[in-house]
Amino acid sequence: MSNYIIDIPENYYISEYSHHWMVQISIDKKPKTKNFSFRKYGSKKEALKKAISYRDKLVKDNNIDLKKRFKKSKIPGINRTVATRRNGVKVAYWQAIWTENGKQRTKRFSTKTYGENEAKELAIKHREKIIKLLDDSGQTLFEKPDSNTKIWRYMDFTKFVYMLEKGGLFFPNVECFKDPYEGSYSRGNFKMRSFVFSRSKGENKLQEQIEEIKELRPFININCWHMNDFESAGMWKLYSQTNESICIQTTFGKLEKSLPERIKFGKVKYINYDKDWIPESDNYYPFIYKRLSFEHERELRAIFDSSEENFEKTFEKTENGYWINLNLITLVQKIYVSPEADDWFVELVEKVKNKYNLNYKKVYKSPLNNEPNLNKIKTGHNIV
Repeated sequence: MSNYIIDIPENYYISEYSHHWMVQISIDKKPKTKNFSFRKYGSKKEALKKAISYRDKLVKDNNIDLKKRFKKSKIPGINRTVATRRNGVKVAYWQAIWTENGKQRTKRFSTKTYGENEAKELAIKHREKIIKLLDDSGQTLFEKPDSNTKIWRYMDFTKFVYMLEKGGLFFPNVECFKDPYEGSYSRGNFKMRSFVFSRSKGENKLQEQIEEIKELRPFININCWHMNDFESAGMWKLYSQTNESICIQTTFGKLEKSLPERIKFGKVKYINYDKDWIPESDNYYPFIYKRLSFEHERELRAIFDSSEENFEKTFEKTENGYWINLNLITLVQKIYVSPEADDWFVELVEKVKNKYNLNYKKVYKSPLNNEPNLNKIKTGHNIV
């Protein structure tokens, strides 16, 4: 890095997004912006080098006093503020500021609670985390459910045992998914581009993005969950091939805390692929949209992009995806067996989960086939 910006953060005026670094600097009160793709330059690290070089050239060519700017603003989107409470007491905060879906949002960290340095560091990390979840236009890319939202994962018994044996969750590669529309733009995108732009310009641009997504597909690995307050009879039939099937239930908050920060979470959006538009401002969007035919799935996706660098040791590559090790004791809240299962199978599941130290996790037989007699409904079971 050039000598004239010594002591200034390496990525000053450079923001990290899902697949690129973006240089954004004001010159003569006009924003100057340029993206540096991880894939185009071979890696995240090399793309950052190019972004820094570009930023440094802009600074030099335009005689920008970067030290003066840095001294004044320190870090873009981070500042220290003092608020006066109703009782007259003044409290200092470090706050993160960002624009999301057209609105300015803030998150404060009290210096009294965390101390001066830690409050500032927390504000910086929070903003960096939020920025990664937004697309280039500042729109929410991954919409998360509430942390208390119940989520369910249905599977057959062999997959349940293998999950316990591996001590983690499997993220299959998107190439394994059967839906032919998986990771594709809709017909609405082609129609809209033809209307807004000249036909050749619109289709050429979209075709470029389609090619980029094709290159990205081998690196997209997805773990899927069903969001619902109750069990789903439809999901039992859809994802359980035999009567000897299992469902584990937890909350989104527990899932998010169990997985590394690099994992992205998003609720799937269901649209009419014949006429609705999928945003094109980030190549992840086609992986969080599905056709209306799948709306009953109420799907939550945990997405791992294996094109990123420096995997944690908890990541294990397989032929069709990745296993990510985690604490299943913390993750799993309840274990349900199929409503069609025999009593012997319930006992077997009980023995198997105890073998893998899930002794305190109770096994429930699904109440979906219970007779409609309230006297026979066991306490704690949901009627759906």
